[in-house]
Amino acid sequence: MREDYLWDRSGEPDGEIVRLERTLSAFRHRGVAPTATAVERLPERRRYPVAAGVIAASLIAAIGALLVGVRHTGNALAPWNVSVLDGRPTVDRVAIDYRAALSVGQWLVTDSSSRAVIDVGDIGSVEVSPNSRVRVVSIRPTDNRIELQHGLVRAMIFAPPRQFAVESPSATAVDLGCVYTLQVAADGAGLLHVERGWVAFAHDGRESFVPAGASAQTRPNLGPGTPYFDDADPRLREALPRLDFESDTPADRAAALNAVLETARPRDGITLWHLLPRVTPDERARVFERLAALVPPGNSVTREGIVRGDREMLEAWWDELGLEPLSWWREWERPWPATRK
Repeated sequence: MREDYLWDRSGEPDGEIVRLERTLSAFRHRGVAPTATAVERLPERRRYPVAAGVIAASLIAAIGALLVGVRHTGNALAPWNVSVLDGRPTVDRVAIDYRAALSVGQWLVTDSSSRAVIDVGDIGSVEVSPNSRVRVVSIRPTDNRIELQHGLVRAMIFAPPRQFAVESPSATAVDLGCVYTLQVAADGAGLLHVERGWVAFAHDGRESFVPAGASAQTRPNLGPGTPYFDDADPRLREALPRLDFESDTPADRAAALNAVLETARPRDGITLWHLLPRVTPDERARVFERLAALVPPGNSVTREGIVRGDREMLEAWWDELGLEPLSWWREWERPWPATRK
């Protein structure tokens, strides 16, 4: 970590710093600290016993009015700034040379020779690569979203989980405090790669949790595929798309599953864990045996329970993988993936 990050957020932050920022940012003070002179001028409680109550009541009323106003206005914030990195990107078909405002509903488009960066309020930034098309969907304190129709973006977000998301034609990348890239092809297929932190990749109740150093593919109408570490065996990485999206016959599916199970390491337990609710009961039994050999389940997890899709057992097994505890996911209202029958 460069020490400059602690002063002006330049450079790449340390992972522990990111976790600390993510935890504390919800309590961040956004106003101006009172000066010593202002403090000295405050009335003494013994001379004005009602003053504190009046001030408190006024603050409560003001906050209440603000919340009511926020509810009726949708809690929208100011437009984001977009800055040119190369070439001449366009905002709603108007070329920009240096900087422009980007409001909800507006499209930022880059051609083959242009790049831009979007300042996502005060929680991070999104770099937009050439040949990309991005639209702002929402700008709110706890709901900041863009749509990536096609192209490549790199998001660096340092905020509590689920405050930023990137929608695509086949899945939504929900930020859990991280750095990641999302690439979307013209047909809507996508590839998510996480550099730091975690990303929840979701579509229509199907969700994948992707940690740093891992990726997940996605396809239109099917949603996100099974996450895998980038250093996994090439046979595993090649077989997963066939298992998730492309296997047309039982023989093709069996061959893909065999390749995944034969090449999986203990580190690939996260891949096998994600497969459990997505495969058939017969396949689930095979995945159970392999995952149990790599990462033994706790005493509360049984083969019969996993085969029938028991949620509590599956969650308990996650805790044996040595990753973020599932209690942390529940805090952010994680939906459960649908089980394949």
